[in-house]
Amino acid sequence: MFSYKVDDEIKLALPRLSDVDELYALIDADRDDLGRFLPWVDHVQSTDDELPAIQNDLNCFAAGTSLNLFIWYHGRLAGKISLNKIHKMNLEADVGYFLGKSFRGHGIMTRAVQALLDIAFDEYGLHRVYLECAADNLPSNGVAQRCGMRIEGTFHGRLILKDGYHDCNHYAVLAEEWPDIKASLQ
Repeated sequence: MFSYKVDDEIKLALPRLSDVDELYALIDADRDDLGRFLPWVDHVQSTDDELPAIQNDLNCFAAGTSLNLFIWYHGRLAGKISLNKIHKMNLEADVGYFLGKSFRGHGIMTRAVQALLDIAFDEYGLHRVYLECAADNLPSNGVAQRCGMRIEGTFHGRLILKDGYHDCNHYAVLAEEWPDIKASLQ
């Protein structure tokens, strides 16, 4: 498995088709909570729905258009994190992620996002990374803030979720800012 060690507890790894059962179980166990902020969850009804998604993730990695990684915590699949829509012209990408409910509260996602920022700036040479989340998704807003990302604004009624439109907070960090921010987080 191609992986990136975050620390002694966490590693990020390219998805494997053989992980589909574990990924589906993670999503299915937390369907209601994940589905509140991630509309795609309702479309995942079996492992057959996830296999094309994993293959697409691998194809996008090969094409350099996105980087989708599984989050492994103590050897167990805990979630997924990604650099979505890598814009080669502007050298920017947005961060997406989810974490299974039994893995929350351990700082996993904050550490995973920090590692992904390292990858984005050091390996991909990106200039800017941004994160968008529903204004009322307090855990995701907290991750962005703990990673030192700057809030650039709130877009009113931008996200359509199960229960209607939600305001969307937009956070970002620049490559030249990241070393100082990272040093202040340690």
